[in-house]
Amino acid sequence: MRLKTYIVQNVSEALPMIKRDLGADALILNTKKVKVGGFIGFFQKEKLEVTAAVEAKPKRKQAVKTDTAEPVEATPENQQANMHYAPNTMARQDAPDERLTGDLINELKGIKQFMMQSMQEDHLPAALKPLNQRLNSQEVTKEIQSEILSKMMLMIGQQPDISTAQIRRMAKTEIIRLIGLHQQKPAAKSPEIICFIGPTGVGKTTTIAKIAADLLLREGKKVGLITSDTYRIAAVEQLKTYAGILNIPIQVVDSAEDLNRAMDELKACDIILMDTAGRNYQQKQYIDDLEALLADKNKIQINLVLSLTSKYEDMKKIIDNFRTIQMDQLLLTKQDETSSSGAILNLLYHYSIPVTYIANGQNVPDDILTATPELIANFVLGEDDND
Repeated sequence: MRLKTYIVQNVSEALPMIKRDLGADALILNTKKVKVGGFIGFFQKEKLEVTAAVEAKPKRKQAVKTDTAEPVEATPENQQANMHYAPNTMARQDAPDERLTGDLINELKGIKQFMMQSMQEDHLPAALKPLNQRLNSQEVTKEIQSEILSKMMLMIGQQPDISTAQIRRMAKTEIIRLIGLHQQKPAAKSPEIICFIGPTGVGKTTTIAKIAADLLLREGKKVGLITSDTYRIAAVEQLKTYAGILNIPIQVVDSAEDLNRAMDELKACDIILMDTAGRNYQQKQYIDDLEALLADKNKIQINLVLSLTSKYEDMKKIIDNFRTIQMDQLLLTKQDETSSSGAILNLLYHYSIPVTYIANGQNVPDDILTATPELIANFVLGEDDND
């Protein structure tokens, strides 16, 4: 990683310098006010110290030595900042090639978390302040905000006349790029059962009905239903009602042995969708029961269903508690019941689990959407008439 520190009046003054010295892929890691100049401590001027970095390219076997860029103004504060934000960087430059890229990427990812904590909104260019406020209101994590805003600052440079529409288009492109980097493709397996797990109240049963109707009506599949939610009679009756409307078979199970029997009963179906009980995800017994029921992982694709009305911290705890079940995909519900959709981007960025569907209403089979990068970017930024 190459780091460089600039002493300037404001961030806008530093942007063309960073782009010139480090390139368009550089990130601003930190800004802070410093005192410079003066005479024996008097008449010092307040300026802004901006630290930027760019990820180093992996070394070739016969690398050509290049000069390290010098700071615009060297001060003890600069040296301290460089030491703080680049621990062990010089030592790593001589590491083997196979470690170099991964180490630097991980280090840069960790450093970026500090950027937005240090960069106050009044240091942002005026054109980016509405975007910053939007990302905050959507509860996008600080790490993702730093990645988006630092890239945007370098892209707009010193363009005071840039329009809100241009900012939005650029931000949408950047969000789509981030999703492309982090969105994993669904696992390449052909399951006999698609199973839906998750905490209580997230809308699993209604979502299963939507997917069943889509597979039946749009794809012409023979669909069967299984429910293991014997804790709530209403849930069984609800799924039976949907099965009756769609004219598809349904089986009720309460053990792994029952599941094998139900699969045999539904062997004529192309695909089987399975509902499970919504319970307290913090109860280990619930997780253990699910693991016992879903023991044959080769036959089953497991979708974790989460509600976007939940706090992101709660979503993280749910995912962590379900980790032992080896989830294949995430399915998000109740997008229409929240004004904040940043959790979709957060989940894609921080977890290597594909997001496949986003449910946005109670209507069966209509209110369910395929999770594309463009759709997620629109949720985060707000709809635009020109999209």
